[in-house]
Amino acid sequence: MVRHGIQQGAPIARIRRIAIVTSSYPAGSSDYAGAFVPGFASALSERGCEVTVLTPDKAGPKEQSTLSVRWFEWAGSSKPLVDFSLRSPGDLRLIASLLWSGERALRALLEEKRIEDVLALWALPAGYMAWRACRPRIPYSVWALGSDIHTWARRPVIGTLVRRVLRDAQHRFADGIELGAEVTRICGRDCDFLPTTRRLPPPAPLPRPLGAGVNFLFVGRLEAVKGADVMIDAMLELIRSGSDARLVLCGTGSMERSLRSQVEAAGAADRIVFMSSQPGDVVAGYMSACDCLVVPSRNESIPIVFSEALQAGLPMLVTDVGDMGELARRHGLAAPIPAADVGALAAAMGRFIKDRDAQTAAYKKARQELLRIFDVGATADRYLTAIESA
Repeated sequence: MVRHGIQQGAPIARIRRIAIVTSSYPAGSSDYAGAFVPGFASALSERGCEVTVLTPDKAGPKEQSTLSVRWFEWAGSSKPLVDFSLRSPGDLRLIASLLWSGERALRALLEEKRIEDVLALWALPAGYMAWRACRPRIPYSVWALGSDIHTWARRPVIGTLVRRVLRDAQHRFADGIELGAEVTRICGRDCDFLPTTRRLPPPAPLPRPLGAGVNFLFVGRLEAVKGADVMIDAMLELIRSGSDARLVLCGTGSMERSLRSQVEAAGAADRIVFMSSQPGDVVAGYMSACDCLVVPSRNESIPIVFSEALQAGLPMLVTDVGDMGELARRHGLAAPIPAADVGALAAAMGRFIKDRDAQTAAYKKARQELLRIFDVGATADRYLTAIESA
């Protein structure tokens, strides 16, 4: 059963020493990996908790942070985790290094900081580390975030491990309603809805000013799962139809080179701008200046950019995947779009251009209710209430 009614704002019985274990953590403000984690950790700290984040080391410099973050060494810090393949013997060795090194680092952290609660972000690999290091003395919880359930839990052998990690956790959370139902189906235990969100910083000046017409915005990794190719195809179709529209893309990924070539070949480089990864304040600037955010994902629960657009007051067009479609229907946003349907996305963008005032008015009406759901402070309260009620 997915539960939605955890009490918010309940008093904390005592200061909690909490470890957040995550395989994704941003090295800086322009790094989107685990971008919600710093804000969530800060919200816990504001509520009197002593929080330490444990995460695998990654190549490159790290920005200074007021949070306590430990980057543990392992053999694969130069390769992003999303690029690993179970079919590669070399990647399997790196995965083994990640799990072994992470477990060892977590055991050391538990003793040194006298940790009382552990929150693992993703059932794998962080949930496995907590499962190995915490039992039976220290309770751990798992926050399912999509790929661990949609991908790993469906593998024959790894799926059994995911099920065990979830079943043995004191609490299970999921950042989507459908995802929470899947967690319950897999392990037979209750799962609480806990949305991921982060506070949008004040907007910075735009490094590249917007052009005339209606400006659409895409924020995220330039990967197939995020629908980056569908976004470009739909925008090119919209341009060919004669619409006065432009698109700004903030993000990088494996598809960037091919998508840039496609845009240049179509002679649309002046209408479709690739901005690469940008710091949060620049993203906030584009959200404040653009007319509509497009989330064309093929597979998604509720992306961080959904809550960021709510904070910025930016209308959205979203695909009917995960919980985004249901949220759009329930709260009166623009009708969700079938995933991977270029024609449908181009048509939805065209309707926004034609009916922008009406769609913006409907969005403003729904926004306040949605903001109450997607608030990082409320998320921290839900988590603390759950672990204190154990």
